[in-house]
Amino acid sequence: MRKIKISPALFFLPGLLLSCNLFGPVDPLAPTISTLEVVDVKRTEVTVNGTIDRPDFKNDRQEKKSGEIVEYGLVYGTSQNLSVETNSVVKLGTTGTLPLAIQNQKITGLTGNTQYYISLYARNEGAGMAYSPIVNIKTVDQPTIFDSKTSVSIKSGAFDLDAGVSVPAGDSRADITIDIFTITGRGTVLSVSVAGSTTLKNLGVTNYALISYFTLLNITDYKTEPVGITLNANTANTVIAFKTAEGRYGKWRIENSTANTATISLITYDK
Repeated sequence: MRKIKISPALFFLPGLLLSCNLFGPVDPLAPTISTLEVVDVKRTEVTVNGTIDRPDFKNDRQEKKSGEIVEYGLVYGTSQNLSVETNSVVKLGTTGTLPLAIQNQKITGLTGNTQYYISLYARNEGAGMAYSPIVNIKTVDQPTIFDSKTSVSIKSGAFDLDAGVSVPAGDSRADITIDIFTITGRGTVLSVSVAGSTTLKNLGVTNYALISYFTLLNITDYKTEPVGITLNANTANTVIAFKTAEGRYGKWRIENSTANTATISLITYDK
């Protein structure tokens, strides 16, 4: 019988291959990103959730080569070919411990009645770049009503137009300050002064029901100057258009008044 000689080098081959695998070059892995969840869609704003997680590293060297997260955020546009280089970006951070939960993150400043494509992205130290699956949404044509009040009695003091309620003097929610007083020979006067960045426009006596959201949106000369109105039968149904400090448009109708009280109706639209 012929004897087969086995070279001793063969016994070292598996170890040699393992050694080459341990010390050979490794490629960084990109972060793992979940599909975005659309929480809410408004006329100029979208809210989303998502998660950025660790990739499935093969070994410690690959993990080290990939490194930590150096940037993450949302990228969006009206085309589905999204890239952080060419599209609008909401940068959410530069560091973070994985997994990173993106909760109720808003994209604002959008255009109504428009199709948008959105993706969550993340980049790590090894230049690994990942995008989530793209979601597409269409913003609504006009916002819902945020608050509506009918025949509300108001007195002098601070007032929150967003919620349609009186608030304490100096309260940060105050959009306007109302002053109702009587001038001899003139009658009861309603004076409205703005607080912060709230703006007003006196539309005069007009049909309150016909003042739509788009009417309010298209007014170009909202001002911060006070509005003064003498309250009588001739000024009933005077309408004041407004934009609050929080960015909501609305309309305010004067129905009637007594010596120190006015009755109003109000509608504030969501953003």
